[in-house]
Amino acid sequence: MRSPLLVFLTELPALAEKPNILQKQKSGTPYSKQKPHESITPMKTPDATRRSFLKTSAATALASAIPLRWVKAEEIPAGRKIKLRFAVASDLHYGQANTPFDQMTGELVTWMNKEKADKGLDALFLNGDLTHDSSASLVTLRDNHLKTLSMPYYCGKGNHDFVDQTPGSPTESWEKIWGHPSNHTVKLGDMVFLIADTTAPAKADAYLAADHAWLQEQLLKHKDAPAVFVMIHIQQRKHKVDGWPEHGVKDEAQVPKAEAVMKLLETTPNVRAVFHGHNHLETSVYVSGERRYFFDSHVGGNWGAKRGYRIVEVYDDHSAVTYQVNGEQGGELNRHVCEAPKK
Repeated sequence: MRSPLLVFLTELPALAEKPNILQKQKSGTPYSKQKPHESITPMKTPDATRRSFLKTSAATALASAIPLRWVKAEEIPAGRKIKLRFAVASDLHYGQANTPFDQMTGELVTWMNKEKADKGLDALFLNGDLTHDSSASLVTLRDNHLKTLSMPYYCGKGNHDFVDQTPGSPTESWEKIWGHPSNHTVKLGDMVFLIADTTAPAKADAYLAADHAWLQEQLLKHKDAPAVFVMIHIQQRKHKVDGWPEHGVKDEAQVPKAEAVMKLLETTPNVRAVFHGHNHLETSVYVSGERRYFFDSHVGGNWGAKRGYRIVEVYDDHSAVTYQVNGEQGGELNRHVCEAPKK
């Protein structure tokens, strides 16, 4: 039996059906640790409507925060068409000693190009720790591997991604390497993606709060977008607090700043999901303030769960499905559905 399916709906009566669910989620309990309910057959693959969506689409505002309930497979609307399909992967740790980093990164490229060929893939978001404490490795990774990807890709900075800040150096800044700064906004059709930096230029153990002012500015600018997806390498909830896992922000000076970032994300109606890397052990989702925070395991390195990546499919009604893929063995580890608010 597949992992449980969840649907996010705006109907308040849903909470009355299973009042204990939201309570558990607010404590940080991941879905994978809750009682299984219904499963669902995977959604249909995308067609030409996804490609036309990227050329012409109109933004519509979302409603209020989205409560959650379990649903049965037959309740999922049939006939929806995928407009946008993207992947999120993190923690390549390219260049880490005593690991087959070239092989593992090559496998990621193979997985992504196969997704593109089989079902279509509009973009790949690499959510931090692309390399392992070496600015030169960023250029090698880009030129030897990522250039062979068959879809656009966008890079977020992780705590192991160092720039050397030497004027004139090919690695003096994130923008010089990747063509965009470490805080960066991407638009695909009318969907908005915010890539937020939570790291120091060259210090692996600095787990920082994202730039609240920059996020606030971008969220206000894109308040009418039908959906905003946020990429943040390091989880903003404090290390091992309220049922959340380790490896989150832990410096006492950063904790209140990180909580303010979470409050901002959780009070912005059109933020549909937040994606974290950094924690190689996590493959599922945590909930805070009815906002979903998804993890995607890891691609490289020397520790963690099964290596893999996360797929997100956005439909013509602006609902979204996300599922974690086991890259090593194939198949889905979990699947969740986010329904668009009722009009």
